[in-house]
Amino acid sequence: MKNIKLKILSILIICFIASCSDDSTNDSFEFGENFDQNKMDNFLSTLEEQNLGMGSVAIFKDGQVDYQKSFGQADIENNITASAQTKYRIASITKTFTASIIMQMVEENSLTLSTTLDNFFPELPNSNLITIENLLNHRSGLFNYTETAYGTDIVTQPATQQQLIDLFIENGTVFEPNEQTAYSNTNYVILGFIIENIDQKSYSDALRDRIIIPLGLTDTYNGGAIDTSNDEALSYNPQSNDWALAIETNTTLVNATGSIVSSPLDLNTFYTELFAGNVVSQNSLQSMQDTSQGLGIGLIPIPFFEKMSLGHTGLLDGFQSYIMHFPNDNVTMSFTLNGVSMSSNDVAIGILSIYSDLEYTLP
Repeated sequence: MKNIKLKILSILIICFIASCSDDSTNDSFEFGENFDQNKMDNFLSTLEEQNLGMGSVAIFKDGQVDYQKSFGQADIENNITASAQTKYRIASITKTFTASIIMQMVEENSLTLSTTLDNFFPELPNSNLITIENLLNHRSGLFNYTETAYGTDIVTQPATQQQLIDLFIENGTVFEPNEQTAYSNTNYVILGFIIENIDQKSYSDALRDRIIIPLGLTDTYNGGAIDTSNDEALSYNPQSNDWALAIETNTTLVNATGSIVSSPLDLNTFYTELFAGNVVSQNSLQSMQDTSQGLGIGLIPIPFFEKMSLGHTGLLDGFQSYIMHFPNDNVTMSFTLNGVSMSSNDVAIGILSIYSDLEYTLP
């Protein structure tokens, strides 16, 4: 049996340019001021031509589309080319949506950040000590269930809430609540269950009613089996300078932690509205941006030279995704890849360097 680690974490905040460059390069710069669109087009075309990556990119400045390009294929076998309407599994960027819904519920007094887990799942270890806030900022101590290698017969099959709760009980804890910060997808699966409990509807319906409809997102929803007839991309792994179709994880295994399907244009709209205070209140947004414990609430700090963004990354099967919002510049960049054979961190560096008119050599 082939064992696969269910990867939907991918916090690819590796060195990034900020800590890899000399000080002379680290001068002040502006996003998009002398932006060479042809160079950006060439960069993404090069990724496609050299089988380094395929997907879609979007950049917003002051809430408006400043750049968008799709490259490569959404479905290789049927020769379907990616477009601005192609939708991708965004993996762990899902967490920003889930965190936003929970913060809405806090504002509605349906629960508080200090509400403990035993109010919903008393059978889970340390449930009387783990708070909603501990789940949101990855300080619960619950073992990260996606760190276990599962057989393809498990990864591709649906899972019920009870099956996942039983798995979390079996996995136990790795430290005491609030003792340290350690990213765990388990936290956000549980938060999804709590959303369903409070709203008395599926996570999919709560997402639709609370985020998608109010923001007018046309290409975003909680995913199911990939449907290429609905402009959904398949994902691929690199194989001998070509692409091999990747396994398709059943989204019930990653509900609320890595299950959403979207496009870069919709992702940028969501983040722009979030940081404008149109998804949660300014007080809630401030709490989400607090990274004093290492990670925020549904947000991760990602630097680019002297600039700091808040965003998230994702990895599921052959999909990789990135979103970065720079509050001081009101710039949002996201990309969704359904195949990549170079570091997605390097893809982000290339995009942002060209958009900033910094010196950058095409691969």
